[in-house]
Amino acid sequence: PYQKVRRARAESTPGTKLRPVYVEKADMRGKKLARKAGALVVFVVDASGSMALNRMSAAKGAALKLLETSYQSRDQVCIIPFCGDAAEVLMPPSRSITLARNRLESLPCGGGSPLAHGLSLATRVGINAMSQGDCGRVMVVAVTDGRANISLKKSNGDPDANAPDAPKPSQEEIKDEILDVAGKIAMTGLQLLVIDTENKFVSTGFAEEIARVADGKYYYLPNAGEAQLGAATQEALDQMRNEKL
Repeated sequence: PYQKVRRARAESTPGTKLRPVYVEKADMRGKKLARKAGALVVFVVDASGSMALNRMSAAKGAALKLLETSYQSRDQVCIIPFCGDAAEVLMPPSRSITLARNRLESLPCGGGSPLAHGLSLATRVGINAMSQGDCGRVMVVAVTDGRANISLKKSNGDPDANAPDAPKPSQEEIKDEILDVAGKIAMTGLQLLVIDTENKFVSTGFAEEIARVADGKYYYLPNAGEAQLGAATQEALDQMRNEKL
C-alpha cells in the first residue's frame, strides 16, 4: 500500500535508483517459535520399611505409563527414592522410556526414612528445571505414609548430626523440618500431591497435614498399585493444567 509514496519519494531524490518494488526494513516480519514446555512430574517415594518394594514398583509402573502417553504433552518424569540416611535422584528429569527402564531396573529399599530430604531434593530439582525452561509446571508426587526418622541435617551431612554421640532428633523436630519443606514447596509454586500409604489402624494423619501445609492435594491409597498411582497422578496433572488455563 506504500508503493506510490515510496516511488514518488525515490523519483524526487536525485541519484536514487528506481526499482519495480520498494521494500523497507519495517516491512520485514519474523515468527518466533516458542518451545512447548510440558510438565515435570517428580515421584518422591518412600523406599524404607516392609512395603518399600511395593511402593517403588508402583511408582516405576506409573512413571513408565506416564511417559508412554506423554508424547504430545512433552511431560517429563523424575524419580527420587528416599531410604537409609538420604534421598537420591535415581532417574533425572527425562522423557526417555529407555532411560527410565534402565535406571529403574534396580530399585533401592530398606533402612531409615529421610522424608524431609526427599521433599527438599525434589524441590531443588523442580526449581532447577523451571529456571532452565525445561518445563512449564512441576508436580511433586510424594508416595509415603508420612513417617520419618532421619533428620534433614543428618541427610545433608552435618558433622554434628552424624557424630557417633549425636543425640537422636525427636519426632516433633523431624515433623517440623518436613512441614518447613512443605511450606517452601507452596512458596515456590510447585504442586504437591501426597499419596498416603499409611495403615489407618495406626494412622497419625501426618501425610494429610503435609499436603495441607504445601497447599497440595491428598489421596489415601494404602495399597496403591501401579494403576491407582498412575490414575491419581494423571488426574492431578490434568487439574494442574486446567488451573493454568
